[in-house]
Amino acid sequence: MVDPNEHELAAMRRAGDAAGEFIDALGRTDMATWSPAEWTSFVETICGGYVDSLIEQQIAVNTAASKVQGLPG
Repeated sequence: MVDPNEHELAAMRRAGDAAGEFIDALGRTDMATWSPAEWTSFVETICGGYVDSLIEQQIAVNTAASKVQGLPG
């Protein structure tokens, strides 16, 4: 990704944290020893953490904008 914005950087940090937690829970840092299912779960953890963070950030922005505009949240 070229020139990620602040929201993307925050999402990357969250995805990185989730990836670290996954590896800690798995108890093996050598990815070459992971099964295909473990690798898939790892990728899903990273991608899911990134996307979930962006969605949550957008919801927060929408909620704040609704409050400022006096719209129902």
